[in-house]
Amino acid sequence: MTEHTPTAVAAHDAGAGIRPRKRERTRCAIYDAAFRLFAEQGFDSVTLTRIAAEADVAPATVFTHFASKEDIFFSRRQEFIAKLPDAVADAPTGAELLARLRDFYIDSFELVLSDKWAGRGRVFARILLESAALRRSFLPLLEQRKLLLTEHLVERAGAAGADPVHRQELTLFAALVVAVGSTAFDVLHGELAAGEPVDRVREDVHDVLDRGFHRLTRAYADGGLLEVCTASGKAAPDGLPARG
Repeated sequence: MTEHTPTAVAAHDAGAGIRPRKRERTRCAIYDAAFRLFAEQGFDSVTLTRIAAEADVAPATVFTHFASKEDIFFSRRQEFIAKLPDAVADAPTGAELLARLRDFYIDSFELVLSDKWAGRGRVFARILLESAALRRSFLPLLEQRKLLLTEHLVERAGAAGADPVHRQELTLFAALVVAVGSTAFDVLHGELAAGEPVDRVREDVHDVLDRGFHRLTRAYADGGLLEVCTASGKAAPDGLPARG
């Protein structure tokens, strides 16, 4: 029987803490190496073998952390959706939900436009716009965001979310929200790649969001679709009766 002395337990805990940190350092080294190569040679010209050599790791190690070159390039994608659940769940009314979704996108763009990331954001935008393969890979990410937003909206709707028509209406709303965000991302990438000042980029991106969410607010804020519930306990899509 192994004796778990305090010293042994402390050593085990220290080892358990070291492994995740080492894994994260390796992951960052691979990402940094890949980004340098993408910037210098273009995304399409760089191979995973070349990335492994640049990061001084085995090719198999790259696949331990990333599924593909595209996975490396878009590896920050989870940061852009991390606050989405709270933005949806905490909104008590349709108007508040729309305001929170707009703020969610503003916060997402600041992940790119902050002093820390703006320089790399310019390089990211240039690499993205120069590669047709990357632009195609960006489309599934938008679809994933639409599906994720839909699921959170359905959960927020409670019992009404189980109604097929209500869910379809929420899916349509989510698609429109993502379309507004996607248009703003297009402006962000285009202007960063063109070398526009960060303040100008931020102003133009906010303008797209303001116009898009103004239209969404006119269409949805006062209807039944985005309300958490009605007097009957169900939320009803705009112009459609609640079922049940």
